[in-house]
Formats: sequence, structure tokens, C-alpha cells
Amino acid sequence: MPGKAVASAAVIHLAPPKGTPMSTLIVYCHPYEQSFCHAMLDALCERYDREGTPYQVIDLHADGFDPVLSRDELAVYGEGTALDPLVTRYQGLIAGADRLVFIFPIWWNDMPAMLKGWLDKVLLQGFSWEPTGAGLKGTLTYITSAEVYTASSNPTEFLREQTGDAIQRMFIEGTLWQLGIPAGTWENFGSMDVSTEEERTAFLRRLAGKDE
Repeated sequence: MPGKAVASAAVIHLAPPKGTPMSTLIVYCHPYEQSFCHAMLDALCERYDREGTPYQVIDLHADGFDPVLSRDELAVYGEGTALDPLVTRYQGLIAGADRLVFIFPIWWNDMPAMLKGWLDKVLLQGFSWEPTGAGLKGTLTYITSAEVYTASSNPTEFLREQTGDAIQRMFIEGTLWQLGIPAGTWENFGSMDVSTEEERTAFLRRLAGKDE
């Protein structure tokens, strides 16, 4: 696990160099290894291994990532400068990917604070967007698609119709679209607390590609 971040300025700009091998980057956010989200991560990794799909995993909790923007970080935020070495590492992984996959639980109808802080700290100006005066211009156009896999206590229809549809409308069609990512999908395992073992197993088998 990486140690505590130390100050070291770094900026990664825009798209990766031509000829860089591209891969899938999984951003995983859950603190508990026995969670259903971790089972989803294992299922997807199993599928990618079997299919020969190149991929990397960012495990935010295992990395000890600090999602809070510090005073020093905010002082250089407008310059697109990263003071946390983990941020620089994550930006490098993004720059080598052409597909993003997010796995996280839905807590209070939205993503966990850890993942929101990751977006705040990693997706810096000059790396993933540029100001235009009429809204930001996303520069992650080499990312061709994003997939979001979540689990929730609420039914999926309740999240979509009663609580603002934060994942689809705000995250995929808002944030990711603003960053220049043209397409995104969301798949949620809802009603987790009343689900059966058979339902959970069937969902994981499908993620692992075992029913195809």
C-alpha cells in the first residue's frame, strides 16, 4: 500500500502518446473485501482474464487514497497541478486506457464520498478538461466508453424515478460526458437487502460472462 502523499508537483496533459497500448481501467470503491461490489470486481476480472482483455484496477481503499482536497492542493488547483503521488499515478493509468469501468455501492442515492473525492482530485484542468468561458471542454476523448456497475438497497426503478437518477443523469450523462467520454452504461443490482443467493449468483455469473 502506498505511503502518505508527499508534495511533488506534476501535471499530465491530455491524450497519451501515439502507439501507447490501451486497456480497460477499473476504478473500484468499497472498503469491505466481502462485499457484493468486491464480488462484482472479481467477476469482471475473471471475465477479462478469460477473454485476454488487458486491464488495470484502481482500488481506492486498498491504496489508502485521501479524497479530501487540502488547502495546498486548492492553492494550485487552477494550474492543474497534482501534489499527491497517487493522483499522478491514477492520471497515468487513465491516459493508458480506452475504457473506464466503475464499481461502487450506492449510498444515499449517489456514489460514495471516496469516489467523489477521486473525481475532484484526479480529473484536473489540463489533464481531463480545459476552460472555454462557456462550459468546460472535456479532453478524455480517447476514452471510448464507460461502464458503471453498482449495488443498492433501493430498487433500481426507485433510484431512477424517485431520487434524481444520479448515476445515469448526473454521473454518466453529466460528468463523464463533460469530460469527453461519448458513451456510458449503468447496471445496478437493486434491492440488495432482500435479494436471494440465487439472484446474486445469477448476476455475478452474467458479469463473468458464464451465461453467454
